[in-house]
Amino acid sequence: MKTLYFLLLLLSCYSGYSQVSEADALPLRVKTDESQGLLPLTFDRNKLEEYKSREEFQYLQIEEKANWWTRFKSWLNHKYNQLLSWIFGEYEAKGFLAMLISILPFLLILGLLILIIWLFSKLDPGGKILQKPAAMEVFLSDEEELIKNEDLDSLIKNAVKNQNYRLAVRYHYLKELRRLDELNIIEYQYQKTNKEYVLEIVDLELRNLFLDITKLYEFIWYGNFRVSEGDYHLAEAGFNNLDHRLNSAGNE
Repeated sequence: MKTLYFLLLLLSCYSGYSQVSEADALPLRVKTDESQGLLPLTFDRNKLEEYKSREEFQYLQIEEKANWWTRFKSWLNHKYNQLLSWIFGEYEAKGFLAMLISILPFLLILGLLILIIWLFSKLDPGGKILQKPAAMEVFLSDEEELIKNEDLDSLIKNAVKNQNYRLAVRYHYLKELRRLDELNIIEYQYQKTNKEYVLEIVDLELRNLFLDITKLYEFIWYGNFRVSEGDYHLAEAGFNNLDHRLNSAGNE
């Protein structure tokens, strides 16, 4: 009886193995879609280019090269965040306050621009550059003022009347410079020296006369001593001689 059961068990195992092997040995079949009227899918290249140009379809992140401007912006942003952290601490702003904090840098920049424009409008550097130059102001020295504008004869009389003979000699000398300039014998300029005026005179006789009164004038005017009436009349005689010679030159 036991032998019969053993034989039945072997037959059942062999039968199951044979069924699996036969199933595995069946050829594989590929299922295909045999539907009619199917067309290949096409893409509109213009639409693709349009999508590629739109920012929401840009998935590549281009890293900006660091330069002085990017470093400055990063530093400025860092300092701004430090300021906000110092003011608010761990508090996280929300709502209107958050919006105000986000636009605050732009408000500060706008305020700075307005301040710069206001300063430029007050200073008006462009107007000063483009405006027509004002007429040049001429500042005359005391000597130039005397030669160009004053009545030297009256000044000589007043100086002699007040016994200021030294000053009278100066007025005489300036009067001779004016005469020489009017006659185009010299060209009067404040920065010139008396020696230069002497060298400008071509007529030798006139040059010697002018040289004599120049030496006398410099001795009296620059000398540190009191000028007497006699000293003045001596100098006056030299000026009169030069006047006579200039009158003759003017009549030639």
